[in-house]
Parts: sequence; structure tokens; C-alpha cells
Amino acid sequence: IFTFTFISCNSILLKLITSKEIKTKVFYNQEKDKTLVIFPMLHINHPEFYADAKVKLEKLRQQGYTVFLEGVALEDSTSFSSQQLDTVTRKMRKIVGYNLSNYKNKQNKSISKAIRNSKYVSESRENMGIQPEDITVDIPMNELIEIYEKKYGPIKLTDCDWETDYLEKYECETVPKIRTDDILVYTRNDTIEKRVYESKLKKIALVYGEKHFNFIKGGFQQNGYKEVDTLNLFE
Repeated sequence: IFTFTFISCNSILLKLITSKEIKTKVFYNQEKDKTLVIFPMLHINHPEFYADAKVKLEKLRQQGYTVFLEGVALEDSTSFSSQQLDTVTRKMRKIVGYNLSNYKNKQNKSISKAIRNSKYVSESRENMGIQPEDITVDIPMNELIEIYEKKYGPIKLTDCDWETDYLEKYECETVPKIRTDDILVYTRNDTIEKRVYESKLKKIALVYGEKHFNFIKGGFQQNGYKEVDTLNLFE
């Protein structure tokens, strides 16, 4: 799959799927002479939405932009034993509330049936045209779990967690939502913003979930980035 990203509310997500064109936002930091183009993503949408994003990302690459990506997939799953992978997967499910996989996997009953059976497609490396030189600037899920447990204590998996298969409907108790938002939204936002700020690159295209956009927009504006027009970037 493209990357592990999150659906916070299934019904809200389906209501947001209205456009076949991605609505990019451009920010410029005059002091640092840095341009940032944000691609607010929906992880399920019309095929045309991803085709449009793919074309626009490639046009930016041709103009010297570097693509920064979200995504919490493990950096190297081969460095974990099968037991460690199983524990990480189940702990992440307890934080998120469903098993992380392709949202269109009809076998994954932990994800809403409305999404699994919808007429839309899931975001992927292929339909986004992601290239080897593109850079993931997010936090891998094992590190997210470490951050959570350092702040809130160990995630205790119950019999329900161990006995519920990955693709079965997940009805076990999850961690409190306020903690989920702290780790999956705010911690990741802060990390990604920091990596953009600290980068010496002058031209960055950031592919990030639309749910995060208003938060990171405010953060960038507080750090000297002003929203500008598209600068004819895609003509």
C-alpha cells in the first residue's frame, strides 16, 4: 500500500469526497526564500483526484521541488521478529481503532463497510506517482507507540485484542480519543512542521492528510510563511 495513514471518521470522509481535482495551497517564506506547496490529501477518492495529484507533483519535480510525504509504515519491517510485528500491529490498532491496511480491502471488516464497498479508490504509490527520491518525513508506527507509552504508560493488550484477527471487526476497548489525537494528529503535525522548517531545501511539496491542513497551515503562518497564489506552477 501507499503508506499507513488514517481515517478519523468514516462518515465524514465520505462526505468530503466531492472533488476530482486536488486543491493545492502555496506558502512562501520571504526571510528564508522558501516555497511550500501543500497537497491536502483524502486517502479515498475519485481516481481522477489522484491522477491530478500525480501530474501536479511531477510538474513540481521538474521545477526543482522535493516531495515530502506523510506515512507511518515501519521503515524496515525485516528488523522486527514476527512476534514484535504482531504486537506493534495490535497496539497500533488499539490506538487507531481499526487495522491499518488498504482502505479498499473488502476483507478488512475493521473498516466501515461503506468505505470498503464505495465506488472510490484508495491512495497508492502507483496512482500518486511516488518516486524513490521522495522523502517520508513522518513518524514510523513503532516510534509513535514508543512516544505514546513514554507519555501515557504501556498499552495493555487484552484478551479481546489478542483474539480478534487483524481483518475482523474490532470491538475491543481503544485508548482514550484525546490520547489518540495527541499522538496521531498533534505529535505528527509538530514533527512534520519541524522537518519542513529545518530543511535547507528551498522548494518543498508536502503531501499530507486534509484533516491536518488547518493545524499545520496555522503553524506555518506563525513561522513566517504567507499564503500566495499558485504562481502558475501547474501551467
